[in-house]
Amino acid sequence: MTEPERSREEAEWLDLVARLESTDSELVPEPGPRDYTAADDDDEGYVPPEPAPLGAGEPLVVLAWLMVAGGPVGLLLIAMFWRGVPMAAVLGIIVLVIAAAGYLVSRLPSERDGYDDGAKV
Repeated sequence: MTEPERSREEAEWLDLVARLESTDSELVPEPGPRDYTAADDDDEGYVPPEPAPLGAGEPLVVLAWLMVAGGPVGLLLIAMFWRGVPMAAVLGIIVLVIAAAGYLVSRLPSERDGYDDGAKV
């Protein structure tokens, strides 16, 4: 590039920059919906409630859930590691699992609220 070409390009560039700097504020668009920023102090006064303690469940319900979940695991472990287990122990575990599942089913609510869609907030 020769010196006259460089000075001509530089003069055009400076002219372009001068014209852009002198534009009216009418050409700048007004802020739109995408320019919205939410305030950061919306949750200033909110204090979440204390969670319930872990051991606050009903003892029979917790025991039933442990039996329903632990019974099949216990049967699997017995089948893998203790082949000579008495049949009465296996049948006892099966009966306890069925009884615990029946207890949990009996604790389910028997009627529904007609205006409830099931959503909980």
